[in-house]
Amino acid sequence: MGIEQKHWAKGVVQRTKKCDDKTNILFVQKKINQTNAKTLQTSAAITDLQIQLTTYWIQATTDSSFQKQAESRANMATERPGTNTTNATTSTVAESSGTNTTNATTTISSANTTQKHSIRETIDKLEKYILEYIHQNTLAIKKISESRIQIAKAELAEYKAFEDFEQIATPAQWNTHNNLKAKVKSWSIKNRNYNLLLKRVEYDMPPKAISKLDIISKLMKLLFLAMKHQRYITRCQKQ
Repeated sequence: MGIEQKHWAKGVVQRTKKCDDKTNILFVQKKINQTNAKTLQTSAAITDLQIQLTTYWIQATTDSSFQKQAESRANMATERPGTNTTNATTSTVAESSGTNTTNATTTISSANTTQKHSIRETIDKLEKYILEYIHQNTLAIKKISESRIQIAKAELAEYKAFEDFEQIATPAQWNTHNNLKAKVKSWSIKNRNYNLLLKRVEYDMPPKAISKLDIISKLMKLLFLAMKHQRYITRCQKQ
């Protein structure tokens, strides 16, 4: 809009205080670079959090699985009858221990595979919830950006209409335009200040200028002077 159609939005002109193409292009490019840098920084932070979440979840589930396996082995050892162990031979104990080790290894491998799938599914669900949260909380920014674009397009149409008016306007119409322009500007300033005051009253937020003034002391001084003058007048009337 600024380069091709030679019109800069009021927001850009208010920030740069100029209508120069070079200055405004540098300003807009700087803002675009800042936005891209913030986007990349935020994306890197989200990726880092995803890695940390995956590492933590795997470690937590692995620790819990090892704890459960240790508890199950302890329970199996305590459930063996103690009276018949004295008559068992060494070969029988070795065979039973080897069989138990093989079964335990198979169980651990299958459990680890199942846990990996469950961990991946849980992490995918969390990532989905996080992305939905980010999407919902950035809708306001999207709406603000779209409204700014629409305002800039409306300003461009207004500017083109004003250029056409300059070419065909008579002196009387031009004088009327100047008078109305001053009145409309004054009304817009008053309307903006009025809306700001309404919001401040609604949220009980007095302006900073009022908060800095020592109104109470000034009122007390005025009241004291009024009482002093009243006493003087009363005394004069009695005399």
